[in-house]
Parts: sequence; structure tokens; C-alpha cells
Amino acid sequence: MSNRARWTTVCLLGLAGLASNALADVDVWWDLSAGAEALAYPQVEGLSDASQPPTWALDQTLSGRMNLVWYSEDSLEVGMHYGLAEQARLAQADGEDALQQALETDPANFRWRDLDATLVDDDPVRIRQNLDRAYIRAYLGHGDITLGRQPISFGLARVYSPVDVILPSELQAQEPTYRAGVDALRWLLPLGAVTELDLGWVFGDDSVVFARGYTQINSLTWEATALSVNQTHHVLGLGTQTALGDWGLWQEMALLSTDRDSDGGNGFRATLGADQQFLDDVYVVAEYHYNSLGVRGDYADINASGWHSTGLVSPWGQHYLSLQTSKSLSPLWQASLGQSVNLSDGGVLLTGALSRSLGNNSTLDFTFLHALAERPVVRNATSTPQALDEYGVYPSQIQVNWSTVF
Repeated sequence: MSNRARWTTVCLLGLAGLASNALADVDVWWDLSAGAEALAYPQVEGLSDASQPPTWALDQTLSGRMNLVWYSEDSLEVGMHYGLAEQARLAQADGEDALQQALETDPANFRWRDLDATLVDDDPVRIRQNLDRAYIRAYLGHGDITLGRQPISFGLARVYSPVDVILPSELQAQEPTYRAGVDALRWLLPLGAVTELDLGWVFGDDSVVFARGYTQINSLTWEATALSVNQTHHVLGLGTQTALGDWGLWQEMALLSTDRDSDGGNGFRATLGADQQFLDDVYVVAEYHYNSLGVRGDYADINASGWHSTGLVSPWGQHYLSLQTSKSLSPLWQASLGQSVNLSDGGVLLTGALSRSLGNNSTLDFTFLHALAERPVVRNATSTPQALDEYGVYPSQIQVNWSTVF
């Protein structure tokens, strides 16, 4: 660990301890988690045994996050979330990681300045740090202004949102509850009881300027979004949601354009969704997503699209159908199951979670992910692997994790 990183960590933790003991107008809480994960990697048909990925691996994780919010006065708030995470690969079969590296994207960086992410990298142990929130928020008569590292997400869709291009969430068994922070200046301006205007600038190695309008007319909620990434990738979106009896309904559509044809050209994305609660405690969400920017054929060419290679668009294909179901099994047990079908190639991704409340803000979670899809293939000895099914490159995962908040 460098001296700079060591002193940064000490100062952050010391600030939390002093604030929690000395200041009555400071909220400080800690998130701790520990878990283990077993992975089974897809094997490549036609590839020699010496070049195959490892068949399996077992990882252990331990993480903690300090959360601090300081209310210096009625109209000012200062927040900071700092986390440390340790991961160790306990065991792994022999194999190469060339396939995974070939499919990795180089996501956009929306942080102006950041800490060194890796503190320790001593195989098989890695320790990383993340300053995920660091902001000042002023509550003014003309709206709220926030400067610094904060989460920013757009859209109404539950799985794939056509306008959510700032670090879009990955597909999970449950809706994500924590978004990564980006460096931004944001102004949230109320224009009425049910109307607001959201203006902002995200800055870093990559940048975004955006404007979002939100209003409610009768039973319809409307959301219009316009944004530009690096002044080259542009998104115009419109979404609505309403209720029809016991059904919740929503739609989103977006036009995407780029000033550089080599970056994937222009496109159109749309999502239609519905949710309903059956038998008092069974909650079901269904969505269809269309993505005209999706790749046809070999997904190994995904990095040819600027939208995908920078992580602005997460699904690789064109047509998706997602279904998620959750149910409370008892006051202490919660279960969820989900599946996403890539209708373009026929692959299915199954996800599931089982959560047990342990009391005192502690939970024990069991999750799994498994793909029913064609694995990558090598046509001849000199060719590179072809990813014919998007989900075919996903490793199967089983994870157990304990977490607590205090």
C-alpha cells in the first residue's frame, strides 16, 4: 500500500470516528458483509484442453463500508461513503482467462479524481477501496443542488432502461438497491406539486450533460430525458407509467445517435413492462426490451460498437423477455426467481435468491445464476472463440453472503 493510500484510509476512518462521537448532527452507520462464491466457467467447444478456461473456482469476500452524513445546518448536507473490500481466490482449477479478457469492455469513467482502487494485489488476495459518495448538497428555495460524487440513474424500467446509460446495472435476481457514485453537479428544481426539472453535468475522463423532466397528469406519470455523452453519443427518451386496476404498466423509448458512424451508428431502444401482486404476497414483474443496437451473430464483435464497448448499453442482443417473481415465505424468509430470455439467440439466464432475516439489521442471502445457452465454439484450430449465445459466456454462480448494518 502506498503512503498516500494509507494516509487517505486512516484519515477517512478517523473522520468517521470523531464525527460519530463529537457531533450530534452527524449520522454514521456501517455496512459489513462476508461471503463465499462458487463459480463454474463455460468450456469452449473445439478448444484444446491446454487453452480452456478453468472449470471452476471458489472465492471468499469480506467488505465494509462507512457511511457518513453531516447536517451542518438546515439547508446544507455533506455525505461520504467509503468502502474496503477484500477478495481471495481460495481455489481454482487450471485454465486460461483469454476468453473472458476478450469479452471485457472498457467502460466509461465518470470520476474526475479518484483514490487508487487497488491497495493490495498479492495473488490470491486482493484488497480494494472505493470512495463511492463524497458530496455537498444545498437545499435552497429554488431546488436542491448537489456537487460531488453521487448516484445518478434514469428511467422507469425495472430491468433494461433505454435511457439508463450512466453505469447501467447488470441483470440480477432482484432490483439493484445501490448504484455506483459518479462525479457530478446536479440541480433538482421543483416546478409544482408533481413536476420537477433535473439538470446536471457528470464530469470525469468521460462526461455527460443531461436534462430530465418529470410530471404527473391524471393517472399518467411522464418522464422525458435528453443527454449527451462526450458530446458524441446522444439520447432522447420518453417514458410513461400508470396503473390499470391492480396492474402497474410502463413504457420507455429512446432514440440514440452518435456523431461517429464507427461507434455503432444510430439506434432505437424500447421497453414495455407490467407488474402485479397475486395472492397478497406474490409479486411478479414482466418486461420486453428491444435494442436495435444489438449485435447479430458472433458476440465477440461486441467491442466494435462504441455504445457497448464504453458500457453505455448493457444488453448485447436485440430482443429480450424478462420475468421476475418474489414471495415472502414467512416473516423471516424472502425468495425470488427470475429469468431473462434473449429471444434473438434463444439463450436463457436463470437467477434466484433466498434471504433470511437474522434480526438486528442482519441478513443471510443465498443466490444463484445459471445460463441455458450454447457455449462458445472454435470452428478450426486457428480461429478465435465465437460467442454465439450472449448468456453462453456467463459462468454459473452460487453465493452465500452475510450482511449487517449498524
